[in-house]
Amino acid sequence: MPRTTAGPTPSTAEGSHANDDTSARRVRGIALIAGAALIVALIETETLAFYWFPFVTGLTYLAAAAAGRSRGTLWGPGFVITSVGLAAALWLRDGGMPDSFQFLALAVMALGLGGVLASLLAQARGFSLSAMSVAMPVLLFGAFALLEQQAVKPFAGQTWVYAALLAVWGAYELRPSSQR
Repeated sequence: MPRTTAGPTPSTAEGSHANDDTSARRVRGIALIAGAALIVALIETETLAFYWFPFVTGLTYLAAAAAGRSRGTLWGPGFVITSVGLAAALWLRDGGMPDSFQFLALAVMALGLGGVLASLLAQARGFSLSAMSVAMPVLLFGAFALLEQQAVKPFAGQTWVYAALLAVWGAYELRPSSQR
């Protein structure tokens, strides 16, 4: 898969996705599982309104990327989902309608902003950032938003489903090293 690199080639000492060290991967896994637990604790208990869910998910990705010294694995999704999550939460908090054309325009703009922020990080820090790490969360955000809007079970209004997927991903990151 082609990767775009802005600036110097990243060193493998800090761990690129291809040369990820086990300790960084495990710290990232713990952060993902902690984020899943936080989502359940805050959103499922209605401590925070459901519309804050994408923002908290994006922050989870950013925390996992920072904790694991990730050079591209989670920074793209982190910025994309955090940007759209914050935009959606602020829009819905202020009484905006989720099915309006204005909301669609805001969401698309926020998704683009997340991609721009991830690209700027890549340029400023010399991170290798795959196009897939920015494009995939855009695709998944659209797919999950459609499932929500169409009230498809078990996705509609069920943050525990998303939290479970995040926790499974975190558990996968905790796997033993394949190199012996």
